[in-house]
Amino acid sequence: MIGRAAFAVAVFLAPGHAGAVAAQETEVNADVRAAAHQVAAGEQAIGLQRLETLAEAGDTDAHNMLGELYAGFGDVERDRPKSCEHFRIAREARPSAAHNYGQCLWEGAYGARDFVQARVWYQRGADGGFVQSKCALGNMMIAGDGGPVDAEGGVALCRETAEAGDPNAQADMGDHYRAGRGVPQNLAEARRWYRLAADQNQRNAAFNLGAMEWNGSGGPVDIAAAGDLMAKAYAAGRKDAAFHAGQSYLRLAVPNAPAGPVDAALLAQAKPWFETAMREDPNEDLRARAAVTLAQISGYEEMGRLQTGQ
Repeated sequence: MIGRAAFAVAVFLAPGHAGAVAAQETEVNADVRAAAHQVAAGEQAIGLQRLETLAEAGDTDAHNMLGELYAGFGDVERDRPKSCEHFRIAREARPSAAHNYGQCLWEGAYGARDFVQARVWYQRGADGGFVQSKCALGNMMIAGDGGPVDAEGGVALCRETAEAGDPNAQADMGDHYRAGRGVPQNLAEARRWYRLAADQNQRNAAFNLGAMEWNGSGGPVDIAAAGDLMAKAYAAGRKDAAFHAGQSYLRLAVPNAPAGPVDAALLAQAKPWFETAMREDPNEDLRARAAVTLAQISGYEEMGRLQTGQ
């Protein structure tokens, strides 16, 4: 929820980009486009310097592009204070910059978080037609951050953004329906929104939908689908999904544990996920559980060999 930067830079570097952002921003000028292409083509230092020179001359397109690049786009080293300063300068010229400046204020990039001003700039982004700003503002209204609580109005704004195809807003709608926040709780509807977002590789939606598939929340239990969704969430950046992917494939491999038939192929699919979780999971307890599970898998492998006579 809330707190997500909006990157329009991909639109400028890839003609025909089909994301929700594509219809929201006018084309950048030719000088900025050429410099951005240099950055993308591996001439990072030259391209960035060219953009900095354009920005110093007052080119707001260049400021906005630098804001996005320094926010962590592509291979450019993230520099959040520098990114936010470029967005601050470009905020009046581009709705996406207004949105991203609001994000800077929301996350406290200048020190203390400023929810009041974050609302102001998300509103400016929304008024300028940047649809992602609507759900960012809506989530603040739901939480009562920076102003009065208006859960119903906030959900309506998020719905607009989600229906426009934005995967982050779709994930937020899943959250709202799962929690009954601003709408009656509806787990089947939560699944629907999570599915739409997960199909666009939104990592939190894939993780949450995977958990619902595992538990049978809002629909039938589907362990195989849960594993595939957790694998997708991990690939999209959720390090804490690896353990759960492994757990799903292990359940399929040994459905009647500790005894019963062993599916060697599924067991082999599960094992690397626990090895990954043992190295990467941010939760110390899950790292420890992954190590214990790997020891158990050794026993299941031996059981499988005995069952097949190998």
